[in-house]
Amino acid sequence: MISKNTIKPSNKKYFYEISFIRAIACLCIVMVHVTAGFYYENGRTFTWPVQFFNQISRYGTPAFAIISGFLLYNQAINRKSSLKKFWQSRFTKVIIPFLVWSILYLFLKYMYNQFTIPNFNSSEKVKDFLYFFFTGKSNYHLYFIAVVVQFYLLFPLLRLIKTKNSLILLTVASFFINYFFVQYEINIGTGLLNKFINERVFIFHWIYYFFLGGLLVYFWEKIMIWIKQNTIFSMLIGLIVVVSGIFEYKCAGWIESNRVINMINLPLLFIALAGVYTSLSRWDKTRNFIVQIGNMSMGIYLVHPLILFFLRYYDFFDMFYARTRYFPLMYLFTLFTSIVIVKLITKLPFGSYIVTVAKANPSKNKSSRDLKNQA
Repeated sequence: MISKNTIKPSNKKYFYEISFIRAIACLCIVMVHVTAGFYYENGRTFTWPVQFFNQISRYGTPAFAIISGFLLYNQAINRKSSLKKFWQSRFTKVIIPFLVWSILYLFLKYMYNQFTIPNFNSSEKVKDFLYFFFTGKSNYHLYFIAVVVQFYLLFPLLRLIKTKNSLILLTVASFFINYFFVQYEINIGTGLLNKFINERVFIFHWIYYFFLGGLLVYFWEKIMIWIKQNTIFSMLIGLIVVVSGIFEYKCAGWIESNRVINMINLPLLFIALAGVYTSLSRWDKTRNFIVQIGNMSMGIYLVHPLILFFLRYYDFFDMFYARTRYFPLMYLFTLFTSIVIVKLITKLPFGSYIVTVAKANPSKNKSSRDLKNQA
């Protein structure tokens, strides 16, 4: 039991509840992209059920940012590692997969006449292509990997600022920085730098979430104790966020993942989803299946647009996009096909350089014991 007067960072190496939340974030992102397919295949119009799931799922990307900050800072605070090991790990687990999938998606688009190889006859064209490639524009979802890489570039310096009080100050400061960059356009000229800082690929559009994740390391054990004692109330918090999200998109017409209100929503949703994880203690198989999706979330994130590319390209699937009742089928097909592909890739000799899968494999006894140890 943790003393009421002491806040210590957790020294666990694996957090089942965090992987559970990561799975929900992954499912949300897949949902956004599947429903976007229905939107574009139906003349840029939504039916109300598809619009509901598209808009109410726009919590996944910032949740990934929080989890990235949490896991990195948990390692920096509790387990000392050299910068060499840090960069080796990030290079093999994130940067190489980013490069591989960027090339793969460009090649796929080229083969299907959706991308033209630029004529590199000037330095400007070379510079434009490098900007295009390294900001994740090879496909619509890769920009966020570029955001995460920017945080990695900052992290060797930020890991020196890892006390509880310094992280509180950084989180508060980053809240206002994040707010400013989301709300206002910055004008520093007409070059690529000006373009970069005004696009959502720039880390300052997400920086608050990374620091919030780091700050949660210091409070997570205490939060989990409170959640176990107030599970129903914690889930009600999530219900309030979802209902408010419905009113939000009904009034605004369209909401984005990095909108300002999500800086309030996401901490509340983390509490709510941890409450859901706790409430599923009697359904270990279901909970562990979701946790395993969380372990594969990076791979699913990289792979699922490949499935959607072919679903939208071939006319055979038009009949499914034409009717809302097929939407759950398209979602499940995309998700489970992505899982199968990720598992097949991990069997390849160099599969770990193509997709990243967490090694922890929770069992019934292990997950139950982990939950008990949080009390």
